[in-house]
Amino acid sequence: MIYLLRASHANEFELQNYASIADKLHIQVIASQAPLTSVTIPSTKLWSPTDLPDLLLRRQLLNRLIGGEQWLLGLEKVIRSAAIVHSAETYTPYTHQAVELRKSGEISKLICTCWETIPHANEKFARLRKWKQEAHKYADLFHTPTERAKQALISENVDPSKIVVIPYGVDLTRFKPVKRPLNSRPLILTVARLEKEKGMEDIEVVAGSLPQYDFLVIGRGSYSPIGENIRTSSVPYSEIHKVYQKADLFFFPSRTTMTWEEQYGMALVEAMACGLPIVTTRSGAIPEVIGDVGIILKEQDVKEMSRNIFDLITNHDRLLNMSELSLARARKLYDSKNVAESLSSLY
Repeated sequence: MIYLLRASHANEFELQNYASIADKLHIQVIASQAPLTSVTIPSTKLWSPTDLPDLLLRRQLLNRLIGGEQWLLGLEKVIRSAAIVHSAETYTPYTHQAVELRKSGEISKLICTCWETIPHANEKFARLRKWKQEAHKYADLFHTPTERAKQALISENVDPSKIVVIPYGVDLTRFKPVKRPLNSRPLILTVARLEKEKGMEDIEVVAGSLPQYDFLVIGRGSYSPIGENIRTSSVPYSEIHKVYQKADLFFFPSRTTMTWEEQYGMALVEAMACGLPIVTTRSGAIPEVIGDVGIILKEQDVKEMSRNIFDLITNHDRLLNMSELSLARARKLYDSKNVAESLSSLY
């Protein structure tokens, strides 16, 4: 049995990459009672502090008291002896739980997926620094979706021979282009958390400078962009592909902060798979993920964002060419079934 520990982080946009091998390898997800999305592969739900009411300062308080929210209560009773455990990030409480089981010999192999691209991030507390160091020592193998994340681990003194880079993909039978009539008003799509680091303020400015276009932002969060031609909405992941298929262009203006940069951007992969031209920024791993198939701009350069969106929408041949390049890259690198076969080598 292979156990994927994800707690409330469990989500279908990552786990679709394990779907085609789940039965063959007896993969089971260990999630909290309220994972990020519904999960289609076999799963067990355990109670977690993340299931508590979202009270003011809950996260900050639990970080100080017990190292975070992402504990899985009763995990040790669920995981049978000699199991393979596949956790995520070196600083999460559930990875710490898995490390303790590996140290005591209760599990035979520990794998850890690391998205983090900033070396020595999440080390604010001594407890977290210790957890990360122990994970570096006791994890048998690390999986990163990007070379940038691999280099972050190496900067933290992880042995490079223990790190395997396998990008995540999407289900290309679902995320694909469809024939549709041209929009009377071009639709510019963003799929992201509604937070400032995702460029919500930039969307407001760019939309204001392009009133002839409609801007649709799909996501949840604390900052909802406002504008006469901006609409925000939330869509279940099972239906999100239909939104991409209605758009003319994908806009992803991520901003780097002191503690965060774009670690991957699954929405970029989804957009490429649906054949959307992309206008984005240079934050974190974005250039690695999209390669040369999109327009990558300086962060917060709203003037260039507006100009490039306008130039693309008004140049049909270039728009079509970029659409074809996006689709070709998705088919080459980001087919979740091919990714699943690569991931099976980890076990």
